[in-house]
Amino acid sequence: MARIPACLNSDDLRRATEEGRSSVTDVQRETGWLGGGPAGEAAVLAAERRLGIRLPPSYRNFLLVSDGWGVIADSLAELLAVGRIGWFRDLEPELLASWSMPDMDHFAEHSEMLERALLISGPADGDYWLLSPDDIAGNDEWTAYWWMAGDGQDPEPYDDFAALVVRARENFLARG
Repeated sequence: MARIPACLNSDDLRRATEEGRSSVTDVQRETGWLGGGPAGEAAVLAAERRLGIRLPPSYRNFLLVSDGWGVIADSLAELLAVGRIGWFRDLEPELLASWSMPDMDHFAEHSEMLERALLISGPADGDYWLLSPDDIAGNDEWTAYWWMAGDGQDPEPYDDFAALVVRARENFLARG
């Protein structure tokens, strides 16, 4: 399982805020923490029961440390708290329908993945973070996707949630 790094240090965040690339709140700046409090095992288990699945280890461990996250990438508003995660088909039915139209043949394999994907990110500038239970590795990790739907791009796969977080951090730091 990939290790999720400390997302950003205080210098990175200070520079991003000064450049207008981050919306760090005063509380986040004072505490030095961008996440929420831990979700707790009971909340994670409740979500797993509600969804009918066991969450992949790297994402599950993340939730046990932080129930959601604010700034994770320039184009993502938030990672959702465990009580707000859900199936993409249920949370974004209109978007799924528009990307599944007959004239979208080139996107057919992706629309099938979206139909079954777990949405873990909040409203954004057309970007979504998804976990796919269709592709589970031997270590029980699910393939993670960063889908920049607003740019018309295909969902970009990552080995797991941790690899996706690492990539988001690299992108954030590269913009500075």
